Amino acid sequence: MNLNTPPTLAKTDRSVFAGFRQVLHKGTLIFALIILVLCVMIFYQHQRSAESIRSVEHTRLVVAYIDSLRTYLLNLDTAVRKYAESQNPADLDPDLICRQSSCPSAEHLIALIGADDPRAARLAPLPSLQSALETGFSALQERAAADGDTTAPERELAGFDKSAIEQIHRILIEIGRDELRQLDTREKARIEDQNWSSMLLGMAGLWTGLALLGLYRETTRLIRAGILAEQTIRQLSLRDPLTGLANRRFLLEHEKHLFAGARRARTRMAVLAIDLDDFKAVNDRHGHAAGDTVLLTSSERMKQLLRESDVIARLGGDEFVIVLGQVDNAAAAREVANRVVERLRQPIPLEGGHTAHIGASVGIVLCDPDGDTLDSLIKQADAALYTAKREGKNTYREVDTTDA
Repeated sequence: MNLNTPPTLAKTDRSVFAGFRQVLHKGTLIFALIILVLCVMIFYQHQRSAESIRSVEHTRLVVAYIDSLRTYLLNLDTAVRKYAESQNPADLDPDLICRQSSCPSAEHLIALIGADDPRAARLAPLPSLQSALETGFSALQERAAADGDTTAPERELAGFDKSAIEQIHRILIEIGRDELRQLDTREKARIEDQNWSSMLLGMAGLWTGLALLGLYRETTRLIRAGILAEQTIRQLSLRDPLTGLANRRFLLEHEKHLFAGARRARTRMAVLAIDLDDFKAVNDRHGHAAGDTVLLTSSERMKQLLRESDVIARLGGDEFVIVLGQVDNAAAAREVANRVVERLRQPIPLEGGHTAHIGASVGIVLCDPDGDTLDSLIKQADAALYTAKREGKNTYREVDTTDA
């Protein structure tokens, strides 16, 4: 123990209530760590989810744009085939091929995928091929509008390179497949991340539950210890620390119980006020340790004279009170008082071979268990006690509060 620490503070640190403070600190630290872990996990999951969603959405956008570009080129090819069969210029109407304000382009697809993406190199031929197809289609529209060329359809379509369409379709199909595979991979990765996050959240929940269980058990233990300590403190507050007898507070708190016991037994009560004679001389001659021995011995001797229904209390110093809960008459109370006087008159051995000689003066008040309070009865017994002291000590005197 630190010599500079006050004894009271040192005892408090080892008390039950210090345990509550430790549990509070532990609980605060544990929950702070759990909340920190959960916040980090939630932030990480949010970032991963946002990144995964952006990646999936971008892949879907690329796939959709590839489909729109393929549809545009298929419309070009279909329009040319229909025109070759019908020679109707209306089949080459641009509105039938692309109804959007800006038709899909290979350049935009490459920009959408990203110039630094490895797939961009595979898409590199598409802009020139698309440009050649659109140029040939425009020339075909001009000849159809002129309506004066009687060349055969096969020669008329010579400017429209169908092999370019096949090459573009092949590239777009391969890129589309790659995007779909990538989309599937990213979806699986997102689901796996969610599963990992769920597992980690479950583990965090388990840790929280275990921490709560541990704190609950520790708190329950401390509460039990606190209740026991409170009961012990209460018992100590109701007992004389030297003799273990009841004190004045005990008598006052159990007053109703004492009166109720007499009423149930349909008997009377008696209060005996006792004061040790010549006790101060023992302290002066042999010291306070000898005085404590006399008090302890006197207490034990008086307890041996009582029944279970009787109560003996030390009010302080050498003053005692005996409450006879159930007595039939004044003679029974006088018999107990006489025994107390006789027993306390006997010598008391002390350490060192010495002997203490004391006596006792007793005041008796007999009453019915209705009307009076215990405090007033003790005062009346005290008055009779001092009468006994004035009349020679080592005797008893009685105050009868009834007319009987």
